[in-house]
Amino acid sequence: MSEQFRRARLQAPVLAPNSPAPPEIHELREGLVAGIQIPKPATAGVVVYDDLNQWKYNVKAVRGEGDPAVPGQNANDAYDHMHRVLAYYREKLGRNSLDNSGLNVIANVNYGVGFDNAFFDPAALLMVFGNGSNVVFRDLTADIDVAAHELTHGVTQFTSALNYTNDQSGALNESFSDMLGSAIDAWVNGKDADTHDWLIGDDIMAPKLTGEALRNMAEPGTAYDNPVMGRDPQPRDMSGYFQPADPHLMSGITNRWFYLVCREIGIDEGTLIMYQTLQNLWPTAKFKDAASVAAAQASILATNKKVSREAPQVVRAAARQQGIW
Repeated sequence: MSEQFRRARLQAPVLAPNSPAPPEIHELREGLVAGIQIPKPATAGVVVYDDLNQWKYNVKAVRGEGDPAVPGQNANDAYDHMHRVLAYYREKLGRNSLDNSGLNVIANVNYGVGFDNAFFDPAALLMVFGNGSNVVFRDLTADIDVAAHELTHGVTQFTSALNYTNDQSGALNESFSDMLGSAIDAWVNGKDADTHDWLIGDDIMAPKLTGEALRNMAEPGTAYDNPVMGRDPQPRDMSGYFQPADPHLMSGITNRWFYLVCREIGIDEGTLIMYQTLQNLWPTAKFKDAASVAAAQASILATNKKVSREAPQVVRAAARQQGIW
């Protein structure tokens, strides 16, 4: 994506995996309205706020945990997506919310005016969706892989705390969010490695950009080519690597590594290996570190019969193909 459409992500604070989280925003009882069910702390519940196109969070609570659907479709989409992401982490990976201790998830919709973005705020520990400009994006609640991608930044914050810098650590931070985001998208839509589209953000593109996407994990550098966004500059492998570079660019290298692994052993096994890898990395980890840790985790999982026996070789072969091992 051309530079004017990129966002500079807030630098996530480095938290130890078991450190106490900041107070959850909804516990402050700000902007609540009668009839909204606020979940008890640490119950992995969901609350959705409507920011009423203001540039601030938690303006008006519109749907709480267990509440029925509301008139605003984007509020319902946000609520459903949050629950699906939490369900995937719980059912497929055994994780209890972002912090693994039941952190409640707060989602804000209608943030700002024509805001072409969605993000996870690492300080406030909440999710924010803009409505889009309808030039680049439409409402950013429209695609579950966007929500899953951003919430996974929260998981990274509570696990490896990978730096979000213009180098391989930052690219890994982005890439793990794409890996989990894509896996969750496939799971929700009943797709496997062969039938999944491996696109990120294709359902949030503005009407005139139908058919484009933000990233293509199978073939980085081919997600878009249009007068609005320019041409996708992601390199396919390490032959195109340079720095300093936006993490959104270089993440394509490890995104394709994940894709290649999943095509050999399936999305479930590939994602489990990468999730275990994420938990065993460190803030300054580089691509080679991720490849080595992933191969080691694949060996452990294979020994415990959680993944295929050939998984370690698949992980290393795909890393070699991408030029990172």
